[in-house]
Amino acid sequence: MSATPPTVYGWANESIPYRMATPLGTPRATGVVFPGAAYGQERPLCALTRDVLVAAAVETVLGDRSYALDPSVRGLVGEEREGCIALEAGAFARAAFERARGAPVILAGKSLGTTSMAHALRQVPDLATLPSIWLTPLWKDEAIFNAIAAAGSRALVLIGTADPQWDEALRADLEKRAKRVAKTLPVIHVVQGADHGMVVAGNPAATAAVLTGLKPALAQHVATAFPLPAPVLPG
Repeated sequence: MSATPPTVYGWANESIPYRMATPLGTPRATGVVFPGAAYGQERPLCALTRDVLVAAAVETVLGDRSYALDPSVRGLVGEEREGCIALEAGAFARAAFERARGAPVILAGKSLGTTSMAHALRQVPDLATLPSIWLTPLWKDEAIFNAIAAAGSRALVLIGTADPQWDEALRADLEKRAKRVAKTLPVIHVVQGADHGMVVAGNPAATAAVLTGLKPALAQHVATAFPLPAPVLPG
């Protein structure tokens, strides 16, 4: 992995804002976390994912583009907006893949960030065989649905039953498709009563418990994706 993070160019050939979260030791992998439209990297789901990745020695690229708030892109609509998201997702994915220099790469995204993930996986096919984390995905979108299904057990999905995207029948369809195309099933972690932000409405204590409970699921997925080498025992 190179020492200096590269400039990543996106819409209108402007540099895309991002930060790096670097582990204390030598990185074993590279990660990318795509935020939501107005859900930034300091919000709970993105921050939790970042912390789990860094703890697992994953050097993590934190995208800071807010498509709902950034003045340079928030006015885009329709195909132009989708084109901007696709362009920037591909640029980030290629930069992460090149920075990894053969080490594993993991993609994560929250809400609209899962749209970015689907674009990234389509533009950088090598990433399609690697692990991914889908935080409250917009899986009613066909491209996202198909991307999760194609990943099979390499994909972790976190979603709540109070999320407008939640649909038990859609989950069943996703698992059927994954079984057919990937031969394995995505890991789908369903949280009762949690909304699109993993908030339990009117119950801060329950919301805190939800977020605490998500960490083991994330940590287990990352540990499975990037197992630590076995210790060398003295001879």
